[in-house]
Amino acid sequence: MGLHPTLKTKRVINFEEDSNKLSENEKITLQMAKEKHAFNQRGLLSSELLERSRRFQRRLLKVVHAAHQVFLSTLVPALNIDPEKLTRWHPEFDLNGLELPPSAELPKPPASSRLLSANEMLQQIDSNKALPPPGMSKALEKNLEKVLIEKKEVDKKREDQLKDLNPALVARIRAKEAKRVAQEMTRDPQKDKELAMVERLEPIVRCLRVLYVSAGKGSMLLGDVTQDIATNPRITMAQTVVDEHVRLLVKICPTWLTLVNLRKKEYLKLNRNLDTNIVLDAIKTKENQLLS
Repeated sequence: MGLHPTLKTKRVINFEEDSNKLSENEKITLQMAKEKHAFNQRGLLSSELLERSRRFQRRLLKVVHAAHQVFLSTLVPALNIDPEKLTRWHPEFDLNGLELPPSAELPKPPASSRLLSANEMLQQIDSNKALPPPGMSKALEKNLEKVLIEKKEVDKKREDQLKDLNPALVARIRAKEAKRVAQEMTRDPQKDKELAMVERLEPIVRCLRVLYVSAGKGSMLLGDVTQDIATNPRITMAQTVVDEHVRLLVKICPTWLTLVNLRKKEYLKLNRNLDTNIVLDAIKTKENQLLS
């Protein structure tokens, strides 16, 4: 699967007087078939190389999306998800099992045994441009057939395992699982990052509580707090990462933690009168919101 048009042939011929045959030192070379402004003295411009790479990735992604949609349609129950909303593949989709599309053939040299006129060469170039990229449809069909065969084998094994169970119960379980997988495939990656941070907040809450109670203070410099937590053996995070988690904790439970700017310095104020369980409940509520 190549970027079309990618290459063109160039004939370099040493002419002989009064002869219409090719000389023995004729050469056929390949060149990039792009506009002149895309080249410099050393070859393609870096911007053109990046654009070609992006177009190639988009074409590969299109092939995988087609195979993935076929896989989703074979599930029980089938999933119908807009490819534009997908942020990840189905967990059972064998991405590494897909066969690579075949490589495009290089332009073939002219088979003519005589010198071509300028008009004849232009006609050949125009006809070559009209040809579609070779191998694309065949590779797609081959991948889809492989996905369907593997899916049928997996489904047969599952049916044998579930044949003794209540069909209504199996249908409810499958519907629930399909809903969960559909949510995971369309979830915002930013929410996944926030969810991972929320799941790490509980030990930080306990460290903050111990730190402020032992120090007998209600507010401390934010940098000192994050440095103390980062050096805690139970918290395996860098100070900058701890700072991000503390700021997230301020947003989740502002009645317990607040940031105060004083003389161009940030102080972290902690309400020691608030029960820690209330803070943990707020974190759990936030986690459930991100999972829903």
